[in-house]
Amino acid sequence: MNTIRIVILWALAGGVCGPVGARNWTAPVMATWTDDPRTTVTLAWERPAAATAQVTYGVDEPADDSRRPAFQTVVFTNAVPRHVVTLRDLTPGTHYRYTVSSSDGYEATGRWWTAPASPEHPFSFVLLNDLQGGLNADAAKAVAAGVAAAQPTFVLSAGDLADSRHAHDYAGVIRSWQLMYECLEDVFAAGVFQPVAGNHDEPENPDSFWYRLLELPGDQRDYVFDVGPIRFIMVDATKNEAASRMAWLARELQQAAYDPAVTWVIPTFHRPPYSWGERGGDEDIRQWWTPLFTRYEVGLVISGHAHTYQRTRPIEGVPYLVSGGSGGWLYAVDEQQPEIAFATSVYHFVEFRVEAERLGLEAKGADGTVFDRASYVARHHVQVEPVFPVRGENCTIRYDARGGPLADAGQIHLHLGRDDFTEALLDVPMKRDAAGVWTATFVVPESPKWHLAFCFHDPQRERWHNNYTYNWQALVAREW
Repeated sequence: MNTIRIVILWALAGGVCGPVGARNWTAPVMATWTDDPRTTVTLAWERPAAATAQVTYGVDEPADDSRRPAFQTVVFTNAVPRHVVTLRDLTPGTHYRYTVSSSDGYEATGRWWTAPASPEHPFSFVLLNDLQGGLNADAAKAVAAGVAAAQPTFVLSAGDLADSRHAHDYAGVIRSWQLMYECLEDVFAAGVFQPVAGNHDEPENPDSFWYRLLELPGDQRDYVFDVGPIRFIMVDATKNEAASRMAWLARELQQAAYDPAVTWVIPTFHRPPYSWGERGGDEDIRQWWTPLFTRYEVGLVISGHAHTYQRTRPIEGVPYLVSGGSGGWLYAVDEQQPEIAFATSVYHFVEFRVEAERLGLEAKGADGTVFDRASYVARHHVQVEPVFPVRGENCTIRYDARGGPLADAGQIHLHLGRDDFTEALLDVPMKRDAAGVWTATFVVPESPKWHLAFCFHDPQRERWHNNYTYNWQALVAREW
């Protein structure tokens, strides 16, 4: 039998909100990944009053008793209102089922998938954004039913689950979250739900229910997790705070972009940099973050906030997706913008299918009808080793010229500069290996304050590849 480690979070019976039981607060079981998605899962739920509880779980194999492992049981010896348990030592790429029961008569069942062990193993996930507390509850429940029927490996959300921001009073805040649970209870029972906060969730408020009701990695605002070949970078897009997220975001993007085990880098956050129609894109995010997405060759950027569906053509090499149709009131969208590949305004969800270097999406109405399809193939021109170069030590930069302006070059040089090319440092001839990848190794100069900037050129024909004028960058290793 596997070793099971238990985490129990005591919910305060008093405090600024008063007794939990007096508010008759309930939260059904939600499964999230707070640690390695391949081998762990966290289950959390809350009852109106303290109770002891147990979780029974096992592999969800076909009904053949000879193949099904014996279930394992976790018994909570403490009576608490809120229960949080992290199950460890699970098998990657496996479908599990569970039953939760407690001494107050509560019982719930559900399932979850663990992430695959191999990046080559196919899987699916669904994007579900902007429920906004179920403002249109009928639409929200219809979309949720479509998501549950799709049976994805997990559900991703770019926020606005509830509507704390516009609730008139404390009772309204609670009702907003309870309505969200009513609309999404079947989604939560079907698998892992991995969200990032939206503005209606009030992540800037340290007393937001976001922090009480959701078990997420790190500070519950900014975090990363890997599933198969994808690294999801979940970042809080609270208004006017884009600049303050730059240091964390740049380092996470670099860690992912130059990690040979990561094929896809997908930043996910609430406010979109690009959106047209009733709700436009966020200027601060466009100014601060989108240059990073180009520099680090992000595969796709996912956002919500605009209650529409908008899929762009690549903008400076990066495709952007806005999806906000899971329950908030719909907005008008300008479908004629030249940057838009497809746009509409309907209640919907988006299903993704991942097969190593291929990523396909289908945008579906609540009944499962597909209204848009797209397919992407991962392409990285650059790899840096080590991921964070060290001053005075060797660094290797690899450049795959295929699909770029130097694809047919007979000779390529690495052009290296300090910070934002405030000074050119090196011009290094590159060598092409048997796979056609160009390589240069050099000693990192001492002079860069923060990062190396670099691009590539063909000295014979004076052609350059400077990444949509943004160049590439590599933050140097920190000394603290």
